[in-house]
This record gives sequence, structure tokens and C-alpha cells, in this order.
Amino acid sequence: MYPRLLPGATVLLDRHYNSLKPYRKGESHMYAVARDGTCTVKYAEVAGTHLVLRPHNTAYPVEVMPMEPGKKVHDYLIGRVCYVGIET
Repeated sequence: MYPRLLPGATVLLDRHYNSLKPYRKGESHMYAVARDGTCTVKYAEVAGTHLVLRPHNTAYPVEVMPMEPGKKVHDYLIGRVCYVGIET
């Protein structure tokens, strides 16, 4: 998510906000997403039965993650990134 998140940045997650419903109108929000037993921070959206994970830096590829049958978006979203702390 460079340059939005720098190496060593501290990210505060709102674990209660695991919905893609816009928090603030007109703003894109980053989410911590559970993927393959790990966690990644990306912009997220739904396309049919897939979760589309977009990086902040367009030089990196967009990832399309199929959602398992019976699972919903909130099963993959750990929480919304609500604060980024970068110590310089």
C-alpha cells in the first residue's frame, strides 16, 4: 500500500466495521482482509462472488479472490483501517 502505508507503519483497525458500506461518502477505505491464513491491507470491493483487492500503488496488480460458497464479505474483512501512524 506504499506510499499510503510505509514500512513499519502502525495501523489501527476498527474490528466492528467489517462492511463495505461507505463510512464517509466519496472516500475509499482500506480494509484488513484475511487471505490464505494471513492478513493484507487493501481497498476492497465485491464483484459477483469475488472479492477484488486493490493496492494504493497502481504499479502493483489487482487481486481477485473467490469467496467460498456460503461465506459473505464480512467473513473476510477483519476491519476497516481507521488510523495510520508513521513514525519518522
